[in-house]
Amino acid sequence: MLATKDFRLAVLTAAAMAVLASPAAAKETAPLWHKTCAKAGGKTDCFVEQFTMIRNHGRTVPILHTRMDFDGAGKDKARILLTTPLGVLLPAGLHLSMDGGKPFALPFDRCDRYGCTAIANLNQSAMLKLERGRTLMVRFVVTPKVAPDIPVRLQGLAAALRSLRK
Repeated sequence: MLATKDFRLAVLTAAAMAVLASPAAAKETAPLWHKTCAKAGGKTDCFVEQFTMIRNHGRTVPILHTRMDFDGAGKDKARILLTTPLGVLLPAGLHLSMDGGKPFALPFDRCDRYGCTAIANLNQSAMLKLERGRTLMVRFVVTPKVAPDIPVRLQGLAAALRSLRK
């Protein structure tokens, strides 16, 4: 049973890599940044998010969820949360690179029924790079031979983050 699940996940990831490699797919699947707010205990927490989607067997499914928010009353402590599908190799973590730059590793923080999440606190320099960047590439490992690069479009991120600071 486990081998069958691994095979299906490998096929899904291979399909994702093929879809993401085509220029038409990049335009078709390029998501926007969305602001979401939720009330809990009399406090409203807001964040911006983006879902990177792929087409698989005629259905559109998420392959990566990117969320950014501010942790702290002064809204000066930014963080990014990246959630992948279940079934990734946890020891490999995520590998991030921006606009063709040198990749860096980010370990997974936790997995739950929605996927596996890596969290990073961002300093002011990292925030400026993200706000001015074009594409953040996120790589996760499904099997030693399957490691898709998932593009996160950064256009509109600066305006979305400004809306959180209000």
